[in-house]
Amino acid sequence: MNDIRRDIHLFVSVARIEASLHAHKLALQKIPAEIATVDKAIAELEAKENAVQASLEQLTAQRRNTEKNLREHEDHLKKYKGQTSLVKTNEEYTAMLKEIANLEQRIGDEEEQLLILMDRIEAAQHDVAKISEVVKAERAKRAAERQVLEAQQGNIESEVENLAREKPKILSEVSPPLLKRYARLAEKHRDVVVTRVEAEHCGVCRQQLPPQLAVEVRKNEQFITCPACGRILVHYAN
Repeated sequence: MNDIRRDIHLFVSVARIEASLHAHKLALQKIPAEIATVDKAIAELEAKENAVQASLEQLTAQRRNTEKNLREHEDHLKKYKGQTSLVKTNEEYTAMLKEIANLEQRIGDEEEQLLILMDRIEAAQHDVAKISEVVKAERAKRAAERQVLEAQQGNIESEVENLAREKPKILSEVSPPLLKRYARLAEKHRDVVVTRVEAEHCGVCRQQLPPQLAVEVRKNEQFITCPACGRILVHYAN
């Protein structure tokens, strides 16, 4: 294998690495957003669960307050009824009967309100139990999704480190003249300097190549650059 063909062969290896690094970079850019989407879904589920729980707690507080008022009014009613025999004037007696009637009305309203609250509390307890089961299952599902994404992220980062170490080793074997040309191009194209031709198009800028130029690239016998973007062009199969 002559020097130029050897260099092109090395550039093929570089192209594969750069293509992988570029793909990994794009994947790593997406993963945080995907993790954030999972976290948002979990937060929304927990917010819904908290809202239902808060509603139950509010109803329970209303029931306790109503029960407290009911006990106080029952005590007052008992007190007033015990004092009817002590009233001396008709006016006082009439006023006391009116107060007793008001208390009985309040007690009746509060007893009715308690029955309504008990029904609502029972329904709310059912809702809490139901949504808690759903949230528990969804939380486990979303946590598993997050774990997968984090594992993917870790694997990709590890692969990026390996490829980043391998690339300089390969470039160190390229002949100095072509390595200098690569370095100049790398100042402009930091991510992908070497790319393959895909269906007679540059693999990065997608510029269509003249048919004869595409044929020459497929031979991997010459140092050829894209007429549009200037990247080094090589050929390799998927």
